[in-house]
Amino acid sequence: MQFPMPKRNLREYMALYAKEHKQFGTKLTHMVGIPMIVASLPTAFVAPRTALGLFAGGWALQYIGHYAFEGNKPAFYGDPYYLLVGPVWVAAEWMALVGIPVPEAIRPAEDVPAPVINGAAISAMN
Repeated sequence: MQFPMPKRNLREYMALYAKEHKQFGTKLTHMVGIPMIVASLPTAFVAPRTALGLFAGGWALQYIGHYAFEGNKPAFYGDPYYLLVGPVWVAAEWMALVGIPVPEAIRPAEDVPAPVINGAAISAMN
């Protein structure tokens, strides 16, 4: 099995991700939940039960954000690269929130068109 190649560059992914995460509740659940998921990975080696709690809690927050606040499906359903984009987006959001300049390389690209499948523009997270 081969992993698919990225469909766009990081700045384009960031722009699409931002367009699909506009609600305050979604941003909040992601800005807490994604760091929990990321922290669970190294924690699994030293405290598996804690890691499991972080992992499950983080994912629960992701789904609450998408289904309760944003009303859409998680982006990685259609493109697994969003599993990597999410933590970068959260880092950029936290940097902006605390006043740290966000590097241009991870700032969302301007005017990124919606993805097109069979001639129809679709949401990044359908």
